[in-house]
Amino acid sequence: MWCVLLFRNIFRYVDWWKIYREIANALDIEFKQDYTATNIASYLISNIDPPLNDLSNIIFNRDIIVFGAGPSLIKHIDMVKGYIELNRFIIVAANGATKALVEKGFIPHIIVSDLDGDLDAILFAISKGSYIAIHVHGDNIEIFIDFIQRILRFSRRFVVTTQIEAIHPVINFGGFTDGDRALILALSFYPKTIVLAGMDFGDVVGRYSKPWMDRDSIATPKKRIKLDFGRRITSEMLCRSDTKIYILPPTNIDKCVNVLNSIDDIEKIFS
Repeated sequence: MWCVLLFRNIFRYVDWWKIYREIANALDIEFKQDYTATNIASYLISNIDPPLNDLSNIIFNRDIIVFGAGPSLIKHIDMVKGYIELNRFIIVAANGATKALVEKGFIPHIIVSDLDGDLDAILFAISKGSYIAIHVHGDNIEIFIDFIQRILRFSRRFVVTTQIEAIHPVINFGGFTDGDRALILALSFYPKTIVLAGMDFGDVVGRYSKPWMDRDSIATPKKRIKLDFGRRITSEMLCRSDTKIYILPPTNIDKCVNVLNSIDDIEKIFS
C-alpha cells in the first residue's frame, strides 16, 4: 500500500498534458506507443509497489545535488567532490551522469533514466544500493522489458515513470528529459535545497549523454529541440519552486537563476 505523506505533485496532470502535447507535436511522438509502453510496464510490475516512502526518507529536508550529463559534468563533480565525500549532498544522477560519477568513485543515491545511458554503470550503481526511476515510453519498450527483468533478479529499488496518464503502479511525476525529470522527482519529496550540476542546456551534447560517445559533440536539430524543452521545464521549476535551487555555471538557463560561481559561493550556502 502506498502511504507516502511527504510527496507532492509538482505538475497537475492537466498542466503537464498541455506541455506533453506540445512536445509530442514537435518531435512526432506517437501517443499510442507511449500508452502501449505504459500498459506493458504496469503489467510487468503490477505486484510491486514503488518505494516512495524510501525516496521520501532519502530526500526530505536534505541538500540535493542533481547531476545532468552536460559538457560541464566532470568539472562540476571535481568542484563539489569534497562535499560529496562528506555526505553533505544526496546525489541524484540523470542517466549518463551515472557513469561519470561511478568513474569518480561515487554511487548516486537515486538515478533517473530512460535507459539510453550506460546501462552497465547504471546496473553497477543499482547493485551498490542506488534507487532508480525508470522512464518508459514508446521508443524504449524492448530495452525496458529486458532491463526490468534483469534488475528484478536482485533489486526492488525502482519506480517506473511515464509521460502520459499514469497506470498503477507506474507514476507520472512530470518532466521530459532525464535532467528535468530528475529535478522534478527531487522537488516532489520536499528537499531542503537543490544544486543543479552538469545542466548546460546548450548546443553541445556532453560525452556522457550516450554510451557510444567518446567526446562532446554538437547537438543535432532533434536533440536541440529536446534540450530546449528540458531547459524550458527546468526554468519553470526554478521560477515557481518554494525550494531554494542553485545552479553551477555554465548554463543557458537565464530566468530565476541562483548561480554558484565558485567553491566559496558553495561554502557560504552549505557550510
